[in-house]
Amino acid sequence: MTDISALRFLPAEYRIRLFLSVDLSGSTAFKNSATGENRQTGSAPRWVTVFQQFYTDFPSFFRAEYQKQKNGSVGNDGCPKLWKAVGDELVFCGVISNQKACIAALNAFISTLHLYRKKLLDEGISLNVKGAGWLATFPEPNRTVQLRRMNGSPDLLSASEALEISADRAPFDYDFLGKAIDTGFRVAGKATPEQFVLSVQLARLIASFGPEQGFGHHVRFDRPITLKGVNKDEPYPLLYIDTMTHLRTEQARSLERELLRESEPPGREKLLSYLEAYCNVVGTDEIILKVDAESAAVKAPSNYAKHQIRIAEHLLSEKGREFDGESDDGSEEGTENSDLETVELNPLQD
Repeated sequence: MTDISALRFLPAEYRIRLFLSVDLSGSTAFKNSATGENRQTGSAPRWVTVFQQFYTDFPSFFRAEYQKQKNGSVGNDGCPKLWKAVGDELVFCGVISNQKACIAALNAFISTLHLYRKKLLDEGISLNVKGAGWLATFPEPNRTVQLRRMNGSPDLLSASEALEISADRAPFDYDFLGKAIDTGFRVAGKATPEQFVLSVQLARLIASFGPEQGFGHHVRFDRPITLKGVNKDEPYPLLYIDTMTHLRTEQARSLERELLRESEPPGREKLLSYLEAYCNVVGTDEIILKVDAESAAVKAPSNYAKHQIRIAEHLLSEKGREFDGESDDGSEEGTENSDLETVELNPLQD
């Protein structure tokens, strides 16, 4: 395992994280129902047990499904880990370094949504699940923030490789901030049990996958909607993957699409052209991944190279503060002005 202490003052390597959200649908109604309030099996109402099982079982199911999907072409990327629990919602994240790793994670997550829905149905629980996915790049234009640290361990500096590797290992101890994160949660708010919704960047990446890549789902498109605060309120494309398996509405929805002549998903090339045009309008960068672990590396965006130099200069200045000891007036160095004042860092355009 990499020695984190040796990386505290090195600028972070450019990385892409995949975020996956699952939310229990119908939770408020279930908590207030007679079934949810049932206390015959213990002192707590039944909804408490059901939610506890969700917090433990869904991540376990997801890991198992990921292992089925993973193969040598994925490389060292692992199953996305639990980042945070927000009420009835679980959010996972993980670094993806190639298309095969992204495909494995998405296939596994969507399969887990279907499996968990079947579990709820078999147990007679009037709940459902809905999901969303988005991408974010680090350390620019999004940033990682350390929330907790072990006793005696040093603080990890913003945009350092030590911070990012630590967040890769244990995302639950970190927060991720930035435009792509905000947009991702806005997009996730539009998820339904029938639709696994996607950010524009993730949908654009998926649309770039060739049919030989083994991604088992089509990206569908609905009328753009306004997401508050996103892209200066420019209507945002509603992009999604069908997740109707085990829904009682599955057959009716499929027939509706046929009657409305909406049964076929958009063609891949046309969808790619549209998403490129949309991104040009709102200034959203395309995220590009190499095909698999054995493919040649894809270089970080050229504008990140400029930021990396400035980040390196800033981290070196922090190293000087830490090891200079005391100043001439006897005060401890590094206690003031230790934030991003030495070098101004401007985010990349997202």
